[in-house]
Amino acid sequence: MINFGRTNADRLALWWRNIDKLLFISIIFLMFLGIFFAYTSTSNIASERIYKTDHFLIIKHIFFALISFLILSSLSLLDAKQIEKYCILGFIITAFLLLLVLIFGVEVKGSKRWINLIFFRFQPVEVYKPFFVLLCSLIISNSQIGDLKLRIFYSFCVLFFSLLLLLNQPDVGQSLLIFSVWLILIFVSGISIALLISLGLAIFVGISSTLLLFNERFSYIFRRLKTFIDPSKGDNLQTQKALESIKQGGFTGRGIGEGVLKERVPEAHTDFVLAVIGEEFGILMILIIFLTMTFIFLRVFTQFSMENNSFRKLVLVGLSCLVYLQSIINLGVTLNILPNKGMTFPFISYGGSSMIGCAIIFGILLCFTKRKLS
Repeated sequence: MINFGRTNADRLALWWRNIDKLLFISIIFLMFLGIFFAYTSTSNIASERIYKTDHFLIIKHIFFALISFLILSSLSLLDAKQIEKYCILGFIITAFLLLLVLIFGVEVKGSKRWINLIFFRFQPVEVYKPFFVLLCSLIISNSQIGDLKLRIFYSFCVLFFSLLLLLNQPDVGQSLLIFSVWLILIFVSGISIALLISLGLAIFVGISSTLLLFNERFSYIFRRLKTFIDPSKGDNLQTQKALESIKQGGFTGRGIGEGVLKERVPEAHTDFVLAVIGEEFGILMILIIFLTMTFIFLRVFTQFSMENNSFRKLVLVGLSCLVYLQSIINLGVTLNILPNKGMTFPFISYGGSSMIGCAIIFGILLCFTKRKLS
């Protein structure tokens, strides 16, 4: 048995003493909830529909949960300086994977976002996002590069490169997500509000102009917006069924296995998993999940406010906002207060790429929130 006492200088014992235990337990709790709901609410129906066999998806989900736990734990064991040292390499590797999507990507429903591997489809953007935040934080915080405006310009070049790749897939949802996180990073860096608003408006106009100029390529975006504004002018079946299921579930739910949404909506185990959970376990369970994510965000934000190192400060706010915004978007789509963007809820939705990406984010957050940072 490992001795976690103060006299033990073993690496694992030091890790346990210095890690933010409440943050760690909250993340693991979220991961276990994801496994539980995958088993009780979605996996069998989706497995039968897609793979013509039971339990295939839950086995894959548990496999990726174990891989994610190993990644999360390994990153949290590292020294923060090691992550800073290798973040450029991580960005180059993940950017290369994102480039490969354009060449070898698999097209699904008009979008080319996945690479076919032996056992599953891999979505590179999920692992690209945390390294995007790391690289932009490194550039913005490095005063040796030049003044703040020059550093923001270089980080904008990284953003432009990212948007170029993502809009080519096309993936407008992830593009808007990393654009929002980039705005948060430059705001925290100390840029003037006037310049921040100007940059935000300029980039937003640029993205909007691109959508309008190439409206045939982005036709699915306009269809979703039209359906969101006027449900009678499009196929709004998934969102309507999700809302109906949540209403039928009420506060405490209909009971395990009693929900019908998972049989009616193809993406029930991914994009609309909260609706499935709400139907069987009630609004109360959705609140527990979202409050857990909110606690994680606020816990990291508390550490951010006490951090003196500018790089780590930016990483903490960038990664926490990245994962929290993604959670809000998924919940907003489920409740029909946002257009459908096809974005997963961290650790709750099914998806190996999403779980690995979240593990990288949470592992870095655990590393940067340890009490003793060297």
